[in-house]
Amino acid sequence: MLARIALAGAVLATAGAFAPPAGVAPSLHRARLHATSTRPTSTPKLSMLTFPWSKKKITIGEVHGENGAYVAGYWVPYDDCKTEYNIKGGSNENAKDGPCPRSRTRHSSEKPDGTYDVAIIGSGCIGAAIARELSKTTASVVMLEAADDVSQGATKGNSGIVHAGFDDTPGSIRAALCWRGNQMFPALDADLHFGYQLTGSLVVARGAKEAEFLPELLARGKTNGVKNLRIVEKEELFKMEPLIHPESTAALFSPDAGTLIPYEYTIALAENAADNGVEVRTRREVTGIAKDADGLFTVAVSQWDTKEFSTDPLGNYYGGVDENGPFAKFPALKVANNRVSVEQMKVGGSGSKAACGGAEVAKEAVRAKYVINCAGGFSDKISAMIGDDSFKIKPRIGEYVLLRKSQGAMCNHILFPVPGPFGKGVLVQKTLWGNLILGPTARDVHEWASPDQDPDSKAGILKTILSR
Repeated sequence: MLARIALAGAVLATAGAFAPPAGVAPSLHRARLHATSTRPTSTPKLSMLTFPWSKKKITIGEVHGENGAYVAGYWVPYDDCKTEYNIKGGSNENAKDGPCPRSRTRHSSEKPDGTYDVAIIGSGCIGAAIARELSKTTASVVMLEAADDVSQGATKGNSGIVHAGFDDTPGSIRAALCWRGNQMFPALDADLHFGYQLTGSLVVARGAKEAEFLPELLARGKTNGVKNLRIVEKEELFKMEPLIHPESTAALFSPDAGTLIPYEYTIALAENAADNGVEVRTRREVTGIAKDADGLFTVAVSQWDTKEFSTDPLGNYYGGVDENGPFAKFPALKVANNRVSVEQMKVGGSGSKAACGGAEVAKEAVRAKYVINCAGGFSDKISAMIGDDSFKIKPRIGEYVLLRKSQGAMCNHILFPVPGPFGKGVLVQKTLWGNLILGPTARDVHEWASPDQDPDSKAGILKTILSR
């Protein structure tokens, strides 16, 4: 999904009504000042040959942050990081030092009449990408987030894969945007340095029957405009992945698939947007939207805060005694008793008011000319506030198994099984930071007997992942 997001912001701003500020260039890099903020008229061709370190083209075998970093898809060794990673002149240098109000940016982008041009609801990867794109313009923008920080909902819980787009249904919006978005990520990471690795992906067939599906995926990818796809046979496959399952016979290889850390990506977008003038308010639940007589929208907001933030400085630990938690070493930590339902998780995810034991402390009203719905799992409820009941969110939840870094060397690429009816299946992936991640499962909450009672045990879920 992430491959489509960079383009989403660009499309929105290109179609918007706000021109870039005359004679002013916002800093679009957290570590470098761009010379211009004009929008491209087409997706640029990204050639990594423009980056001096890319001549070696190291994309696997290293761990981000250990003796170097992945920048714009490729490995930058430690000795080169001083000039290629730690670059001065970023947008953070535009921000003034000083105390910051609780749960919001220090600055406000409110216009003199108390209104905004754009209110963005939700600060996951899509909301933050749109906020950053709009920060290139003269628009006054506020981003409202129900959680206690950005990236606490669906964004933080995905695998961080920048897909190439070969499996999307031809003719769909996803098929039209995925490859184009994928090709924008190296340049985006060159701007923001959230960490991006051109890992490459393999859709692995086990046996002749599954291998018959690979040419179909290849043809679909070509229809969608995806470049550089090819089928690798068993001998080459085992050279690429020596520890792959012995029954593996062939795979579809996409060298352009990439890996990032979803919350690092989102934080980078949001920080850059805020540095360039976007106002961010967290711990703000949207409770209603009304269209006023003057054509503006009034967004009703409930501001919350934690009940014990001043009396419980060590915070709450939400794990269990049998989950390798810190209870034995740190008995001062306590287990929260509050259970969070799936419905509550839709509003702020793991950083929601319910998860944090919060309570309302104030009510706010935000007036804006445009409202952009980026509320993720709660987006159907937001749409219903303006009378749009055209869709309903049916949550599909899943679990990952995150292994230690000592297991990270077991694979080099993102490994997918041949797709099934519930999506891409259980994948194997080395994260940017060197851990091995397995998963996810795919479980439809609307099929549960009770939406608040998980029918599957942790042991059963773990067995499902490890048996694939």
